[in-house]
Order: sequence, then C-alpha cells, then structure tokens
Amino acid sequence: MATSCTQRPTLQSNLTEANRFMEKLMTKIFCFYDEQSLIDVSFKFSNSTAVIPAHRLILAAASPHFENLFNGEQGNNPVIEINDIDSDIFERLIAFCYTGQTLITVNNVGAMIKAAIVLQLDDAIISCVDYLMKHIGEYTLQGAYTLERETQCELLKQKIIEYEIQNFMEISQSNEFLNFDVEKMQRLLESDNLNIAREEDAYDAIKRWVNYDVPARQEQLPILIPCLRLTQIDADFLWTHIHPLPGCELLTLRTITWIRESAARTRINMRFTEARATCEKTFLAVCSLGA
Repeated sequence: MATSCTQRPTLQSNLTEANRFMEKLMTKIFCFYDEQSLIDVSFKFSNSTAVIPAHRLILAAASPHFENLFNGEQGNNPVIEINDIDSDIFERLIAFCYTGQTLITVNNVGAMIKAAIVLQLDDAIISCVDYLMKHIGEYTLQGAYTLERETQCELLKQKIIEYEIQNFMEISQSNEFLNFDVEKMQRLLESDNLNIAREEDAYDAIKRWVNYDVPARQEQLPILIPCLRLTQIDADFLWTHIHPLPGCELLTLRTITWIRESAARTRINMRFTEARATCEKTFLAVCSLGA
C-alpha cells in the first residue's frame, strides 16, 4: 500500500524542481537498462538468438500490453518468448519505453508501427506515423495506403486524409485516387480545407473518378455532387456540366435559383453556401452583378 508520502504533487508544487527530479530519475533508470542492472525480465525470440533485458515496472508503466502480460500467467517468468515481432524492432520499442525516443527509418517504420500497435505503445505509434508522413516521398503514398489497410491504424488513416486534403490536386491525378471508395471521396470533398484553387477543380476530380468505372460509380453522383460548394460555381457551368448528371437535375435548378434570386435563399436548403477556406469567394461578385 502506498503511504501518504507517495501522493501526487499538488498543483502548487514547483514544476521546475519536479521536472529536474523526473529527468534525473529517468536518466538513472535508463542507465540501469543500458548497464543491464537490476534486470527482472528478459525476452527471447523464436527466430533469433537475441535476448533483450528490461524492467517490468518500466514496461508496465509504458504499455497496457506489458501491464496485462506481467499480471497474467507469464507474469513471474524470468524469460518471456516473443513470436510475432522481429528482435531488432522489439529492442527499439523497449528503448522507447525508457526514453520516449528511438531510431526510426524509412525501412523500419512500417514494422515499427505494426509492433507498436501490438504492444499498445501509443506514443511510439504517434512518433512513427509522424515520421512516415514527413518522409512520405521516400516511403511512397501507395506504401502508406497499404500499411493503413494492413494495420487499420486510425491515426495513420487520419494523417493520410489530412495529406490528401492538403495535396488534393496532385492526389486526384494519381492512379491511387481512382481506387478510392465513395466514402473516402465524400470525406475529402466535404472538407472546407480541400486545397483547390476553384470549385471546378473538385468537379473535375469527381468526373475523373466516375469515368474510371461509369456503370458502378455513376449512381454515386447524387452523393458526391452535393459535397461541392455549388453556389461558388458559375450558373452557366452548373447548367452545362452538373444539370445533365443523373440524379442532379433538381439540385442544379435549386442552386441556380439560390444564386440568381436572393429573396429565395431562405426557402432553399443548400448544404454548403460558403466558399472553402482555400478558394476565393465568387458569390458576392455574382450578387453585385445582379443588384
């Protein structure tokens, strides 16, 4: 049982002194690890002769996986066998438990993310995903897509979406773009931060995506077209390009009415009426011409 002298510091504690103490403590703990002193558990591997020593308390504090492992049937075993993680990757992640840092490279980041997910090392996952996205040119976007599908990592999925939004014009011309599902297309097109110069760019991307498989994707147009900021598009363009699309006839008429008749706007429910953050507003210019 913990005594009163081990209570958490109050808010009035001197944070500088507390930080200094924690820094000294963690430095000493890492020295124990580096010198293999006071070791109370070791890990061996089915496909390697490597043996990695560690301290149960540190690993349990860093990861729910290790906490559950040490509280389970193998909790008192001095040596625990690891079967599903490479010894080098495992050692790097054990080091992360002590320091919050480890060596990540383009060649190992995929394996690091997979292992960190297994070991429930959330901070390591964040570090690895951040590294991957900073080196996406070397790792390749296709590699990131494959890794996300294999791991179902939510953080990686979100970072990829952010990257796609920021680099939409480039992404929309790639072969990977043609294999996006409709849910992903919708999520991208709904974003106010979609990085396009004009709304017609988003329409062109939809057209390219649909044309890749017209029979299967044409029916998705009534889902995707409303994601456009239609009121920011010229009425003639709407009539020429949007109105002929299956399922978009009524939406086009409502939008053109909304643009040309300011008095009708309170009666017409438009999903989006403002320009995206990345596009110039065109609505006010249209209104001034009709005033």
